[in-house]
Amino acid sequence: MNARHLFTPVLAISLGWLAACTETGGLPLESAAALPPTDGIYRVAPGDVLRISTYMETDLSSEFTVLPNGRLAFPLTGELDVRGLTIEEIRALIEQRLRAGGLVRNARVAVNIAQFRPFYILGEVARPGRYAFEANMTLQSAVATAGGYTVRANSRQLILRRDGDSANRRVPIEAKEQFTVRPGDIITVPKRYF
Repeated sequence: MNARHLFTPVLAISLGWLAACTETGGLPLESAAALPPTDGIYRVAPGDVLRISTYMETDLSSEFTVLPNGRLAFPLTGELDVRGLTIEEIRALIEQRLRAGGLVRNARVAVNIAQFRPFYILGEVARPGRYAFEANMTLQSAVATAGGYTVRANSRQLILRRDGDSANRRVPIEAKEQFTVRPGDIITVPKRYF
């Protein structure tokens, strides 16, 4: 067998071996194509900071953080379960509670997101941790925000867990610029082995 005929099988085996030497933590992975589409409606979750303004009631106007249990401690209403609600649903809930208590007869409330919950980047980056969400940030930009890849990083793919998803998704290098970071995302840069 000449060297030319030996080269192709050796190359194929070597490439297969290198592909198998990527750490995924033993977690089930789905392709990025399986990511659910966003409906464009933002749903509040723990860690979000809401700016709530009540017309003519300065004591009821401030910023409030959604607690880890998904509740919001708003004056005169008690704790409100706001996890998974839209801004409009939260506004209506607060107005209803203020009117029902008889303390604010014509309650008119405005609710906005003051600060979105953070996203996390873990694994083989220079500075893994928690980062403030910024609109239109791509996955590749998120890696740069965390100081870039370490020398041990498998920069050919990322592992993404969307807030509320039960499965991790593999995002190949070709798609990293197509996906934008969402609040609550957990991005993991896996380790590569030689």
